Amino acid sequence: MCVDRLPFRAAADDRLGAPARTRWATLTVWFVLSLLLLFPCAGSASAAPRVLLDGKPRSFDVPPVMEQGRVLVPMRAIFQALGAELEWDGATETVTATRGRTTVILTIGSRTVFKNGSPVVLDVPAKIINGRTVVPLRFVSEALGAGVDWDAVAQTVTISSGTPPAEGSQGVAPKPETSLIKREFAWDYGGKRWTWKLLVPEATYTYYTNLKRPPTDDYSVYVTDPADDTFISSLAARLKETAVREKYSPKQTVELVVTFVQNIKYALDNVSKGVEEYPRYPLETLVDQEGDCEDHSILLASVLKEMDYGVILIYFPGEHMAVGVKGKDLPGAYYEYEGARYYYVETTATGWSIGKIPDEYLRTKARIVPLVPRPVLTHKGEYKWTSKGTAGGWLELKVEVRNDGTATARATKVYAALDAGGGLVYDQQWSDSLDLEPHSAGTYTLFLKLPANVYTRLIVKIVSDGHLADESTSDWFNA
Repeated sequence: MCVDRLPFRAAADDRLGAPARTRWATLTVWFVLSLLLLFPCAGSASAAPRVLLDGKPRSFDVPPVMEQGRVLVPMRAIFQALGAELEWDGATETVTATRGRTTVILTIGSRTVFKNGSPVVLDVPAKIINGRTVVPLRFVSEALGAGVDWDAVAQTVTISSGTPPAEGSQGVAPKPETSLIKREFAWDYGGKRWTWKLLVPEATYTYYTNLKRPPTDDYSVYVTDPADDTFISSLAARLKETAVREKYSPKQTVELVVTFVQNIKYALDNVSKGVEEYPRYPLETLVDQEGDCEDHSILLASVLKEMDYGVILIYFPGEHMAVGVKGKDLPGAYYEYEGARYYYVETTATGWSIGKIPDEYLRTKARIVPLVPRPVLTHKGEYKWTSKGTAGGWLELKVEVRNDGTATARATKVYAALDAGGGLVYDQQWSDSLDLEPHSAGTYTLFLKLPANVYTRLIVKIVSDGHLADESTSDWFNA
């Protein structure tokens, strides 16, 4: 992890750097799954693709369009053609489609969609073209149980709708009811009382609680993970709309968000989760309505980042976590990182203004954690002797390398050696390299020549993109 250790400094004045750009979104209370079609792009770019459903041509009031190799078609027409029940929430621009035992929920403009509560990140989101909402055809069709074929020469999509099993039929469980988790938040700012209501499918919340916690103290992975962007975008949009309506300055807008997070209950992990350390994804903190300093900081950083404010995590290893907000000429404590000032924000209790830092951290060295997607690599290995005798033998080593980060680990390879002491080795080998996508794993196999009747130990190093990412050393053993 690339970090800096920096002390704070003080400044004066009262201006906070404004967001780099403004993004408009609408409050999303329902969050679920959208749909994608990946087609090779061929033929004339100007010719609209044809769609055949069960062998019959389908016409649309807005012709299908190709975008980044995906075919987009009018939403209502394709859902109804596939026999799906459709619910539309115009206030949140969210559609819920149900066919058989499958429920798909998507929000216009969001790349994160949900199928039966599980998130999927799309390359091309649903959008509005010529007054009609269009959706990615393949994903919509396949998510609802239809088969899809693409003829690149004829520029034709063929869909076989199939027939969803009747609910309660022999051997088929009826469609489960969609359980909703309802939460309401209330907080005071600027002499007014603010509220926000949240509805989350229970299956979606369960998805996040079942996610493996990456074995790292680089908590930026919880901020940069795109899976819960829909939820954060919704909250950020609501807060931004409020700030615009109230004519808040950039500094006041940040304060509005800070007070929202500060009003969430503070709870230690060993009390609320029964374990010493349990970093929550932002959605978990919202649903649980409680968390410790890491959870509050992850949530605040996620929302401010979505609102285009410069933000970092400020980490006091083993002690505390807070947030830094980019600005200039403000009173109070700040940290310098890459030529900019990031003002300290305490998240765990109300009453802490921007730049005010608890006394116990005034002289404590902090680690700056930038919020950029990055790989997080860990490994585990096992070895066995393939042959062993008076002349030595061979050791077969299998290493699984996991990437629990939010960026691809490029050119990832394994180095293994048998330690001879004094900086020498009996044998050493490098594996071939692999690119490991986020939340994926690769397995490497290496063979090392064993010396006879000597003590040695196994050294393993994981190198990615030319940098050491993880390492381990075994106990000494008699070869």
